Amino acid sequence: MNDLGVIAAEPDPEPDLEPATRRGTITIERRALVLSYAHLRIRDEGAEARLSASIAERGQTSPVVVVRDADDRPVLIDGYRRVRALGRLGQDTVTAIVLGLSEADGLVHCHRQETSRRRSIVEEGWLLRELAGQGPTLASIGLALGRSASWVSRRMALVTALPESVEDAVRRGVLPPHAAMKSLVPLARANKAHCERLVQKLGGQRVSTRQVAALHAAWRAGDAEIRERIVTAPGLFLRAVETSTPEPGDEAGWLVQKLCAASKTLASVRESLERAAVADVRAMKTAGVRRAIRNLEAAWETLQSRMEDHDAGQRHTDRDLAAAG
Repeated sequence: MNDLGVIAAEPDPEPDLEPATRRGTITIERRALVLSYAHLRIRDEGAEARLSASIAERGQTSPVVVVRDADDRPVLIDGYRRVRALGRLGQDTVTAIVLGLSEADGLVHCHRQETSRRRSIVEEGWLLRELAGQGPTLASIGLALGRSASWVSRRMALVTALPESVEDAVRRGVLPPHAAMKSLVPLARANKAHCERLVQKLGGQRVSTRQVAALHAAWRAGDAEIRERIVTAPGLFLRAVETSTPEPGDEAGWLVQKLCAASKTLASVRESLERAAVADVRAMKTAGVRRAIRNLEAAWETLQSRMEDHDAGQRHTDRDLAAAG
């Protein structure tokens, strides 16, 4: 049993100190690192290329974080992107900070210290699952991370619902984590096989959150034949949707188009939110922003409720038809 509760109570280190002045900074052979936790983060080839260019110009300005395992080997806890970038540059050594903690406590500690590259909700789910697999209860993990029981429950439910093949696509950067959370989790819960086939048929094609939302919306609105077509050829469906204008009277087509437009708008809103948060950390706390978000949530809940009512009515009609047949 580890001491996750103790980690939660430790004060933060001084983040403004230069790496070279921090206690415990050492140089480690890159090939000696034990890379046990690479699966907890999403790959971003573009970001890694930019980081490689920065390191080539300025050197490694931020140390990675390691802990020692039972065999005294350095286990990499944080800094997988930096290590891959150093490998691209052919550098054999890595500057690291060694924490005198267990692996689980090291993961918790680094999660609490994150400021620049926050984990996505899917990555948080992976972290929780990893920690739970090492022994602690979900309640103690939530306490150590400073998170509520509902926060832990939602993220565990997310990674539990996603098929392994879909998780792998998210991890490789093929699918956006937000798309997995908002569209693929409900699809997997409704029809796991269709969710897996959809991702499989997308192959290595990178898709946006908006495109995945459009696929899910059309799948929900379609009958059995339409759903089969979507999961069999999602790329073809996306091209058809994005290049065609529905005919007058094609209400399903207009619905799909408007759902796609709404998804695109929400993606734009998310980008604006991130820019506003960078410009002013208090942006999300203003009365105007909070009021607008409440209105948006209310509109979404109304739409979702209507779709659920439609689905329930369709199932009732199908049962009646089956009984009559």
